[in-house]
Amino acid sequence: MHPMFIITWGMLVMLNLNAYFVLIIPEQLRWSIILLVFGNTALMPAVLIWIMARKNIISSLQMPIREERTWPYLIFAVFYASTYFLMWNLGLPKIYYKFIAGGLVSILLATMINLKWKISIHMIGIGGLTGGFLALSYKGLVNAPALILVLLFLSGLTGFARLQSNSHSPAQIYVGYLIGAFVVAAVFLYN
Repeated sequence: MHPMFIITWGMLVMLNLNAYFVLIIPEQLRWSIILLVFGNTALMPAVLIWIMARKNIISSLQMPIREERTWPYLIFAVFYASTYFLMWNLGLPKIYYKFIAGGLVSILLATMINLKWKISIHMIGIGGLTGGFLALSYKGLVNAPALILVLLFLSGLTGFARLQSNSHSPAQIYVGYLIGAFVVAAVFLYN
């Protein structure tokens, strides 16, 4: 449940749902979307962050120090924004780029909060994924109660793991989860 892969996981799940917004997209285009999302929201940022670690700009890939998270978060934001505009220009249904927009707004909020307080980006990610699918269910666009239960279980497991590793306080975990869930749900519910 690493936050770097949440957008890709979400898109994989979304593109395998039995819903009209999936069925209108040819299978080859679905794989192209997955590759675009993975390349832009996971692979490219990972390479840049790895370079930052090699150049000692950040102390480690885990970024345990709050102050060193700002630049990596901004790198993710730039790649999320580019993915949003690339997908928007493909003429896909709004639902796909709204998912990316939710991630973009979440990472921008995490960056601002991070300036003063360490927050769990893991929980923002899984919270956003859960909030997004809850919003899609609420709007009647998907009927996937089992998926929501799995996401809630994974959310609890992720939060527990972050607590057990002493990476975050309970407040950082709960606030991160709520921010992710509310931001992405709001993006899906708007318009």
